[in-house]
Amino acid sequence: MKKNKYIMISSIIIYALTFISHFLFDVIQNDIIAVFFNTNESIFQHMKMVFTCFFVFYFILFIVRRRFHFENVFLTNLIASISCIAFFLIIYIPTYLRFGENMIFTFILLWISILFGQYISSPILKKTDYKKTEILSIIIISLIFVIGGYLTYYPIENFIFWDPQHETYERVLK
Repeated sequence: MKKNKYIMISSIIIYALTFISHFLFDVIQNDIIAVFFNTNESIFQHMKMVFTCFFVFYFILFIVRRRFHFENVFLTNLIASISCIAFFLIIYIPTYLRFGENMIFTFILLWISILFGQYISSPILKKTDYKKTEILSIIIISLIFVIGGYLTYYPIENFIFWDPQHETYERVLK
């Protein structure tokens, strides 16, 4: 698969996963779903959801990796998701603090951020020299999920964890 085609298809899938998973906790309210998907409308919860959507995509890619000759699926996952989230937050936070929430801007920025993450990470996917970093990548991804789960139940009182819709730091049960 050509690089640009892969970047576009994978970005569309990840973007679609974010929309599908956004209301997953509302539908299935349990502690396992709360660890991986957003439980309120805070910035942190949405970034946790984006990270999980990247992981879901790359886990499926890991299963079919032999067909496409992909080598470094988890390292690519880590680099793509972290660079996407960092890019998003660098632009989103100052804009949000200055102008407030704008859904259209947020959706467009999310799309651009996913494309950015996929573009940055895609060269690593087929290289064979990074094999040893796969285990380290799995450990780091696991740690991010553990920390994200912990912060879901014990959020820091910081604007990134603030849910403006429900005016709370806590996860929201309906």
